[in-house]
Amino acid sequence: MFKSKRRKLALALVATAVVSMLAACGGGADAPPMPVQATVASPDPTLAPTAAPPQVVPTVVPTVVPTVVPTVVPTVVPTVVPTVAPTVAPTVAPTATPEPSAVFDEFGFSLVLDRGAYLTSLPGNTATQGMVQLEYKGVNVILSWVPVDGVTSQGLVSGTFAMLQDSQPGLTLETVSEADITVGLEPALVLGFKSIGAGNTIVGGGLIGAWNCLDEQISFTMTVTGEDAAVVQLRFTRLADNFSCAAV
Repeated sequence: MFKSKRRKLALALVATAVVSMLAACGGGADAPPMPVQATVASPDPTLAPTAAPPQVVPTVVPTVVPTVVPTVVPTVVPTVVPTVAPTVAPTVAPTATPEPSAVFDEFGFSLVLDRGAYLTSLPGNTATQGMVQLEYKGVNVILSWVPVDGVTSQGLVSGTFAMLQDSQPGLTLETVSEADITVGLEPALVLGFKSIGAGNTIVGGGLIGAWNCLDEQISFTMTVTGEDAAVVQLRFTRLADNFSCAAV
């Protein structure tokens, strides 16, 4: 207890000394007291933003569709059809079939010849055997006749083809077709061939036809040759159509 009293006495002495010193330094009791600044603790920082981020969507939506639609269809339709139709058909029709000019019927058969055809009858011709030659607009024609006597159309065609080959040693004849037709109301056999020259060049060709006129017992052979295959075919067909087993 004695120690406590001594401590209180010491503290009182110290406080008295401090007051005396402050009075001596401050210039008297009328000096104003020193202001004391209050320290306010700042609030804790907010990690999350208080305001939402600005809006990205624009306030005005752009218009993609144009206000005016272009007109694709033209206002005026062109006229495709001409006002005047051309005349396709010629005013004068061409004559595809030549007009007949003569009839050869000296030996029991008849052959109508077109204009421009020139026939030569060889000496010694009779009704049962003979030969005539014909020049007919770009082709050469040989018409011969013999008694039937068991002769066939196939034999006549093959024999004539072999004779033609032998008579032209500088050419090679090559068969290209064989067909059955009718001549003078009789069945006939026709053989087509081409003529091959030097350098394997085609220089022409021909048709060989054979038929039997049974009522007259006469066999006929007709050979048509030329440089143009189309002309040869046309002339052969025309002669076959104009042939008759009997005289007119």
